[in-house]
Amino acid sequence: MNTLLLQGTSPVIPIIVITILAILSLLVAWWSYSNLDSTKPWKRYSLIACRASAFLILLLLLINPYLVREYTKSEVPTVAVYLDDSQSLSVTRGEYDGLNSYNEILERFRGEKDERFNYRYYLFAEDVVDGDDLTASGSSTNIHNVMEHIRENEHRYVSSLLFSDGIVTRGRNPVFAAQNLSNPLFTVPVGDTTTVRDIAIADTEYGEPVYTNTRATFTADIRQQGFEGEEVPVRFLENGELIESKQLAFPSESSSHQLEFIREYEEPGIYDIEIQIPSQEGEFTDENNTFRINLEVIDDQTQIFSLAFEVHPDVRAIRNFIATDRQNELTSSTWLGGDRFTGTDPRELEVDPDLIVLHGLPSIDNPVYDWLINREEPILYISTPSSHRYHSDQRLAELTGYRIASASTLLNVHIAPISEELNHPLLEISRPAFHRFPTLSVYRGSYDIPALSQQLLMAEFQRNSTDIPVMMAAEAGNRRTASINAFGWYRYAQSNQDEVRSLYRELFGNLIAWTSTPPDRRTLVLEPRRSTFTENEPVEIRGTLQNERGEAETGGLIELRFYPSEDDEPQIYRMNHTGGGVYQATLGSYPRGLYRVEGTATLGERELGEAETRVNVSSSNLELVNTRRDDATLRQLASVTGGRFLIDAQFDQFNDFISEQNLFEASEQTVSEIHYIHRSLIWFLLILSLLTVEWLIRRSVSLP
Repeated sequence: MNTLLLQGTSPVIPIIVITILAILSLLVAWWSYSNLDSTKPWKRYSLIACRASAFLILLLLLINPYLVREYTKSEVPTVAVYLDDSQSLSVTRGEYDGLNSYNEILERFRGEKDERFNYRYYLFAEDVVDGDDLTASGSSTNIHNVMEHIRENEHRYVSSLLFSDGIVTRGRNPVFAAQNLSNPLFTVPVGDTTTVRDIAIADTEYGEPVYTNTRATFTADIRQQGFEGEEVPVRFLENGELIESKQLAFPSESSSHQLEFIREYEEPGIYDIEIQIPSQEGEFTDENNTFRINLEVIDDQTQIFSLAFEVHPDVRAIRNFIATDRQNELTSSTWLGGDRFTGTDPRELEVDPDLIVLHGLPSIDNPVYDWLINREEPILYISTPSSHRYHSDQRLAELTGYRIASASTLLNVHIAPISEELNHPLLEISRPAFHRFPTLSVYRGSYDIPALSQQLLMAEFQRNSTDIPVMMAAEAGNRRTASINAFGWYRYAQSNQDEVRSLYRELFGNLIAWTSTPPDRRTLVLEPRRSTFTENEPVEIRGTLQNERGEAETGGLIELRFYPSEDDEPQIYRMNHTGGGVYQATLGSYPRGLYRVEGTATLGERELGEAETRVNVSSSNLELVNTRRDDATLRQLASVTGGRFLIDAQFDQFNDFISEQNLFEASEQTVSEIHYIHRSLIWFLLILSLLTVEWLIRRSVSLP
């Protein structure tokens, strides 16, 4: 049903003014032709009518009347179908024949689906994307992201179908997110539940970067099923040469183990590392028995000078953390008042440091104030309880990257959740529920953040967001600075919770590594989005661009040259500007290896800078560690949403359910559309016609 009603007006100028203009228009039209006594009356009145009508139409448009059109829109209900596209579904196991069996289940669904619905297909592994072209190449499975996608789009769909093996390899437990869904979810199990004998190297952890003459520890995460009482060799190979072999015993039917290999490299270079377990008799697959790493060893050592102007537990905790890395050579100094220092007097340093870690700030009469102000080394500033007193000093603010105009109350805060859209190497950390972590202390005040200083973490007070920054970073010329505007980190270092200590190590490890590393060029810096990518995920490059004045350049053109090998021609990509002089590019997926990326930034005909970085792509066994279908998770997901677990692909249960619930009924929605009269072309044509008629009548009575 369609209705069109005059709803009201929205005058451009006041009604009283329009009324006065209307009266004046009628008077002007009458005065213009009322004295034409020699002409026929109908012509005289026609002229008056034409001119008056043209004036009144223009005034009518100034009143701006609008019409509202209401109509009923009918929509066929839609079902969302989510297809697991991860590697685990490509494995042949028991009666399940990989993608062949998967496609058979999908073809059966397409043949039995209720045609009263529309169906929208999505693929998922780590992320959810449109489509139904299965490749089973995803390097991880994040079903929690699927639950969030369903929740965000529940208004579009009456129900959802999930085809998956239920094996979660990344993200939070999806059952908790599923409890928030209001529409039923039907889960279709894909895969096999047969118990098999298998050994897998799930992952290998090692500290990056790796330097010469420094112990590098490689920790292999090994899992097995069905090899109770047996013993296998675990081999460490380097460039194809066996370096070390260790025996690993399996004491139970199912177990997990961590095995360490320690290496120390004397020469820099690129090393091809393999940790492998020979294929065992009766083993399900040996595809997950080898983990490969392309390792770049750097000939370098970081000289770090830690200067503290206040005695605080944070100082000791952070110094201990720095000293645990043998690549760092730490020199410490603590000001005791007057001209006295414990440790090394900053003014007597024999070697310029690569990084100054600054705990607190000095007053202007401090003996090392001028020494600190005139330094050009990168600075990592960490706030202490008394340092806020000196933040009004403009020269010190240039070192710390922010000012506090008026510090007042001391607040106990948590780190605010990190935005997924914010992209910076310092944010390559785990993202737990920060409100469960120990509190940090910050001062409430008026913060002044320079344009080049990027805010990365914010403070959250009693679950409410604030405008108080916790972590900032800036990069100008060949110098990087990072600032921590909070104290109390020693509680993180001493925490009994593994995830708290892990976050502490990741955060300060990133801060020290990033700040101490000088940019490749003064204007252009290129860095991989992550330290290591897997073979099935796209390589992402992040770049920052500044002009010759040290200002963020937003209008530059950055061209990347990606070298698949040193002998091949480079592949050319262009980076997209995301704001604030930050650029990004996605280069696609590549086989395992260490790749070189070069970039050139131009602005018009002027070249701003060049940069180079390396990208490490490793193999991933995450999806092959466990390929046994998890029916329990799939049952829970269906149960908490009021749906069904469709064992043996019983799609008739799905069709019966939606019929019982009358979900197939088309939804009707009343839609209102506003139409403003002045937007119609008819008014222009009408006025033009009136003026034309007036002109023709004037010519007929010999008026100019």
